[in-house]
Amino acid sequence: MTVLGPLETEQQIKEHLRDYVAYALTSAKGLYREPQSYGAMRMFDAMERALCLLQELGERDEALEEALTAVRKERWQAMTNPDAFGKAIDDSILKLVDLSMYDDNKT
Repeated sequence: MTVLGPLETEQQIKEHLRDYVAYALTSAKGLYREPQSYGAMRMFDAMERALCLLQELGERDEALEEALTAVRKERWQAMTNPDAFGKAIDDSILKLVDLSMYDDNKT
């Protein structure tokens, strides 16, 4: 999926969502024969693509992007050092929990 800038038409939005669904479906197909560590990498790629779709719709979620920074930095280790990759995922989850609790306290 290529980031093209803000989407202008409903047709473009539908096309990008179809691309996203196709990516998720083909990822699911590959998972049952791939090494276990690929699952986490594919899930992360799906989150990245969802963030791209939000950006194309003109939405930026800086807090979510910040929470995923740890995984972005360590994703290359998914195959060679799964523990480091797992820790990066844990760090991102903790950051999301912190953000979520902060957001809940604002209301």
